[in-house]
Amino acid sequence: MQTSLFNHQSSQRPFLPQDTHPIETGKYNIPTNEINKLYEKVKNSIQNRLPGTVVHGRPRLGKTRAISYLVNTLPADFGNMPIYTLLCREHSKPNEDVFFTEILKDVGHGLFASGKATAKRDRLMKFLLERADAAGQSRTVFFIDDAQRLHELQYNWLMDICNELDRHGVNLTVFLVGQNELLNQRSVFFEEEKYQIIGRFMVEPYKFYGVRTLEDLYECLLCYDEDSIFPADSGWSFTRYYFPKPFEQDFRLHKYAAELHDVFITLRQEAGIGKPFEIPMQYLTRTVEYVLRRYGCEGEDVNDITRNQWKTAIKGSGYIEAEIYRAPE
Repeated sequence: MQTSLFNHQSSQRPFLPQDTHPIETGKYNIPTNEINKLYEKVKNSIQNRLPGTVVHGRPRLGKTRAISYLVNTLPADFGNMPIYTLLCREHSKPNEDVFFTEILKDVGHGLFASGKATAKRDRLMKFLLERADAAGQSRTVFFIDDAQRLHELQYNWLMDICNELDRHGVNLTVFLVGQNELLNQRSVFFEEEKYQIIGRFMVEPYKFYGVRTLEDLYECLLCYDEDSIFPADSGWSFTRYYFPKPFEQDFRLHKYAAELHDVFITLRQEAGIGKPFEIPMQYLTRTVEYVLRRYGCEGEDVNDITRNQWKTAIKGSGYIEAEIYRAPE
């Protein structure tokens, strides 16, 4: 984030090029209660050198954004320990050459497409060992996103990577992050007695949730008011940037937490939704972003958000339709 053009804690609203604020680009993370819980889980797994953990939850809860947040914040506890985010692509049949090509690409190796599978595998191992050595670390972390797409054969290749690193004194901790189908895979591996895969990667499943309580919602809105600052060190939180004058009069989004929570519940009741209450982060952020853009100083420039305006924002997020067609867990 750019800081040099602005005075720190300036009373002057920052002038930003159009569509560059994180609310417009969507490139920001809110450290929800659930993400903070996940952070402690991940931290504990790394500290105890656990080989692998399953992090599962339904779609659009914010798991990918949670990974991004963890990758950016874990260095506070683990220094420059190598951390890689791998995206698991959909393949009808696993292919060793494609498997190592994609990992090389995701870890940032420039020669990800050159050579045969064995050469790529050797290149990956050399790269991981060199990075761990350069960082002075005996630990490396993989976050594998959309891990429900992994095939059994790919788990075996992943195990080979773990074993090879371990042979050189480097511990690899793998976090399989994906949808609830990961638990189905785990059950199948149990039935087929694939205990080596479960023991290596799936010992302690961890369920990731969205916003479920008023307290969760309050904390999320508070982040927009206080913790999400842009440009960095400018003192301009997202709420302040979009509602500069009301902000001076103590306008804060978190003060609407109870009302917003009630509006979500009311809309669910009106739609006949009886499933457990939960708001995936994607729909909550869309709701808040709509309010900031539509009713802030760049929109209707109001001083207060009404119940009907919150309703409009929630409906526009797509939350109600998504809950109606939400698959049973």
